[in-house]
Amino acid sequence: MTAPDNEATGGPTEARSILTRANREHRTRFRLDRPLTGGFQSHTWLLTGADETGSDAGRAVLKWSPNPGLVPRTLRAAQAVAEVRAAGYMTPAWVATGVTEAGFPYHIQEFAPGGKADRLTDATARLLVPLLESQRGLDPDPERCWSRYVYEWLADGGAELRRRLAATGPDGRRFITAVGALLQAYGEVELPTGDLVHGDFRLANVVVPPDGRPVAVDIEALGSGTRAYDYATLLTEDEVDESAWNLIRAAGERVAGPDVLAYCIALTAMELADFVRERVPGRLPLLIGPLTARAEALRP
Repeated sequence: MTAPDNEATGGPTEARSILTRANREHRTRFRLDRPLTGGFQSHTWLLTGADETGSDAGRAVLKWSPNPGLVPRTLRAAQAVAEVRAAGYMTPAWVATGVTEAGFPYHIQEFAPGGKADRLTDATARLLVPLLESQRGLDPDPERCWSRYVYEWLADGGAELRRRLAATGPDGRRFITAVGALLQAYGEVELPTGDLVHGDFRLANVVVPPDGRPVAVDIEALGSGTRAYDYATLLTEDEVDESAWNLIRAAGERVAGPDVLAYCIALTAMELADFVRERVPGRLPLLIGPLTARAEALRP
């Protein structure tokens, strides 16, 4: 059965409807080009701009979420993106933000040309550290604090996440044992705040344009906290060369110490494993072993 083409499906009819509304409300002249793949929580389309004569005038990206609960976050993110860009952070400008008739949040952002790495190599790591370090002290949205998020999830050692992952089998139990040992080794940890946190700083969310200066995309979840969280997220990539691991780990530990990075990795690794368990379970056996080894490597 084919799903009805409404705002929740991501099809061309609702994309055209949302874009028509956005063009009218924001006095823009974008046209649909094609859908883009990647996100599980939002729908994404490439747009073509047009000047007053109707000729092509650059590209942009339309994103919307079928979750009305994300409206406040999206509207706050629009302001936060403007602020961090004004401070020099490399991320595309949002040119329009709004809410559809069905109550779904949307935004249109500039298109970032370039490529994406599929492996964290030494060269890629050296490109990304300056971008991550530029997040220091930006503090864009204290209402959305990633350090508080880590505290809340790990208040009981991440018991619910650990329960679900343990149920996947022996490899899952070895993984949560390694995570538990890592948390126990550091005891109580105080996570700083005051930085920009992307919230999903993965290779798939970083574009490297021809000039070689990486640009962070898919930044809707940005907030405040410690940038060590984004270093930790990067260290859960599928493919990480040893030299890149050492470089990113060292840079992440310099932010606020090895204990803070370890706490962030404990959560980001468990959340990634749980996400894969739910969405693409066939990939979990390939992921759980490397994540276990990384948790073990971080123990003092």
